[in-house]
Parts: sequence; C-alpha cells; structure tokens
Amino acid sequence: MNYEVKNPFADYGKIVRGERFVGRKSIIKAIESRIVQPENPGNLAIIGVHRIGKSSLAYKTIIERKDKLIAKQVLPIWIGLSSYKQSTNFFRALITKCVREIRRLNWLSDEIQESSELALEALKNEDPWAEITDFFIEVQEAGYGNLFILDEFDHARHLFEGETAFQCLRELADYPDYRLSLVLTSRRNIRDIELSAGSSSPFHNIFQVQRLGMFNDEDLATYFSLFSSIGIQITDADQERILFYCGAHPYLLEMLGCEIVEMFRQNEQIDVDKAANAIFQSVFEHYDDMIRLLREDGTLNKLLQVLFGPVIDVKQIDVTELQNYGLIKPTENGTYAAYSEHFHDYLKLHERSTEFAADLWPIWRDTEKALREVITSTMFKVHGNQWIEKLEAERPNLQSIFNECRKAQQKEERSFGDRASQNLIDFTYPADLFTIICARGLWRPHFEPIFGHNPNYWEHRKQLLAKCRNPVAHNRSEVLQDHELKTIEAYCQEILSILSPANSS
Repeated sequence: MNYEVKNPFADYGKIVRGERFVGRKSIIKAIESRIVQPENPGNLAIIGVHRIGKSSLAYKTIIERKDKLIAKQVLPIWIGLSSYKQSTNFFRALITKCVREIRRLNWLSDEIQESSELALEALKNEDPWAEITDFFIEVQEAGYGNLFILDEFDHARHLFEGETAFQCLRELADYPDYRLSLVLTSRRNIRDIELSAGSSSPFHNIFQVQRLGMFNDEDLATYFSLFSSIGIQITDADQERILFYCGAHPYLLEMLGCEIVEMFRQNEQIDVDKAANAIFQSVFEHYDDMIRLLREDGTLNKLLQVLFGPVIDVKQIDVTELQNYGLIKPTENGTYAAYSEHFHDYLKLHERSTEFAADLWPIWRDTEKALREVITSTMFKVHGNQWIEKLEAERPNLQSIFNECRKAQQKEERSFGDRASQNLIDFTYPADLFTIICARGLWRPHFEPIFGHNPNYWEHRKQLLAKCRNPVAHNRSEVLQDHELKTIEAYCQEILSILSPANSS
C-alpha cells in the first residue's frame, strides 16, 4: 500500500473548509457582497437540495472570514437549528451565544451582562419579548452587531409553530435598532417553511436568496485537479465514468473520489466502476434519502413527470425550479435528464415499482402493468418460457423493440445488479406494447379475441397514450389539456375493464 498518497477526500460528508473547499467562486462573491463587505450585513437564505454543500458554503464565506466581521464589531455565530426542540431554547441560545462571544472578545459590559440575565429570566415567562429586544438593543448601543447563521432552517417548520417566532425573528433581523442579521441554510423555500409551520408572516421577504446547485464546469475542473495534485492521473474516460455516476453533485463526487484514491493507494490502479461498486450501498442510501425528502416536499411527483411522464400538471415554473435546484438538466434532443445518468436510471428503475405508484397517475400505472401482463400471459401460452425469442424469430419486425429492451436491461444490471428487473418486457413503452399486440400474425389469432375492435381503433389510443408517456420537452410546456386527461383516463378504464378478465384467468 502506498501510504505516501494522502487522500484529499478522506473527510467527505463533513463540512468542507479551508483548502478542501472546491469552486463556487461566483456565489462566494455574491455572498461576500451581501454579508462580509457591508458595514452591516444583509439577510440571506442559501437554498439547495440534500447534501449539496449549503453548510460548507456558509462556513467558507462567513466563519472563515470571521476576523473581517469582528473587525467591524459584527459577531458571526453559528446555530444548528435541528438541535432545538423548543423555540424558547432557541431564543435562549441567541442570547447565551452572543454573550459568550462578547465575553471571549473582552467586550462584555455590566449593562450587557445585566440585560442578558433579565432576558434569560424572562424566557421562563409567557411573554419574554420585551426583555429579549432590550438585550439586543443594549448590544447594539454598545456598538456591536450580531450575524446568526441558522443552519438546517427546515427544522423551523417544527420548531416555530404558528406566527409568533417568525414575527419575532423578522423584527430582530429587520429593524435597525437591533443590528442583527440572519443567514439561513435550507432545502425548502423560506415561504414554504413558514406555511408548513402554520405562519403567514412576511418573514421570507427580508431575505436575498442564493440557490446552490451542482458544480459548474470550472468547479469540476478544480475537483479533478485534486487527483493530479497527489500524483493520480485521471483520464478523459475516467472522468466520463465519474460523471456518469455522480453528475456534478459535490457529495457524490467526494464519496467516489475517496474510494478511487483508496483503491489507488492499495494497487496503484484506477478503476472507476470498481470503486463505484464498492460504495453503491451508500450511494443508494443517499438516493433514497433524496427521494424521501422530495416526496415530503411534493417535488418528486413533478420530477418523475418531467423525466418519464405521464405529464399531468407540470408547469414551466416547475421545470425552472427543478433546474434551479440542479435536479434536472436539458438534453441535446430537447428533453430533460436527471443530474446524473446513474440517478436517472435509478429513478427509472423505481418508477416501475408500487412504491412510486402513488406519485404518478395510479390508473396509468395500472394500465401499463395490465398491458404487459396480458402480452406475457398470452404469449407464454403460445410459446412457453422462451416466447420472446420465438416471437423475434417469427416476427423480425419486433426484434428492434426487444433489442432496445435488452440494452436498457443490461445497463440497469450494470448499474444496480440484482435490483434490476429480470423481466424484459418491463422495459417497453406504451407504443411498443401496442405494436406487439397489433402485429400481423399476432392480432387476429391471439389479441383480437381479448381486445375486440380493429387495429385502427387501438392505433388512435396508442398515439394519445404514447403522448402521455413523453417527458416534458425543452423550452415549451406539454402539459396535457383537461379534455386529453379525461380522454386518457377513459381509455385506461376501457383497457383495464377489457383486460381484467384476461389477466385473472
């Protein structure tokens, strides 16, 4: 093992600081302009998806510039909001942490000390607000300001139920009498957090919002340079595989980077796929956390519609928000893909499962499943277990459908192993299913007795159902109209009523 190679990613998962911090130059400048450079900092919200680097960015831009702020007599104070179960304990922390920092700097006066004791005692009562504001006025009159970094502010939807706490925070951070500023990090929009807490206050209006997305090209170049800085040469092919698994997601890049370096330390070889395979369990856990959080936020439904359809209620503003978060990106053919090809495939894998059924249109999912089942059961009766191979031999025009299915299945197996579906027909789309059903030599003897009517009748349904399955196209809205939704729902009900006896027999 080569112990001389130091792993620059060994501490991934923690707040990244110092020289370990990668890129983000433009947003760092924006935060400096808002927080560090002014005599009195403004209020700021850093918003981004799970593990995108919000806390690291706040630490880099504010805590690491603590001396500059203190030189202007502004006290930067970090508070992890999720540590508190009661709002009174949170407000107590605002006071005690402020006093502790003032004492550390030898700035503590008798007046500030006395005012803090009164405020802390008042927090035992029902209405401590006057004493709290008196304390911050005392601090401001002594010439000092406070800059509170409230990390994981999403917890406020549980901590601050109702109007009062948000109104108090707004007053503290808005009125010049208190010289107090707030920097929030959160996954959700501040307005959404307020609404979840049952508040309709205008608290969110006092913040400049900086949305933190995935790495840009410059950030990625800096990331890859970390390998060369320790003597590891990453080829273009290696970079392509790393981006396949991670996209430009900082946390995933660091996790995979750590494993690549560790494997190099052991055998001085680079094998990105082997390294990815070693961390798959952690990657899948991260994906599942993201999916759970997106479901809680009501975003998962929109994401799946944009990527896979059916497109029911997605608007352009939804697409824009998903892009701002870095969850999707436009493709060359005018549609959208998830931030990494691997995560896109993971969503596609689970999109077929019952777990995701409630997030899409249930009747649509049932219809797709029923069509696949009737084809499988009917062809099994004719050809047995090898029905796909025999069908391809007899109907060469269907071979391209199954070849595409095999490519998709093999890709899924490479990425997800035994999690991948072993049923080839799972990889078909509505147009494929109707092409099989209406194929010459299959329709009349096998499927006409089940479906009735004629192929032209089903061709019309095929076209509309296929449109339903298409993802949102780039730069235009393809939300289905109300009359189309009603028609598709009627078609699905028709198909399900026809197939229910066939699939139960």
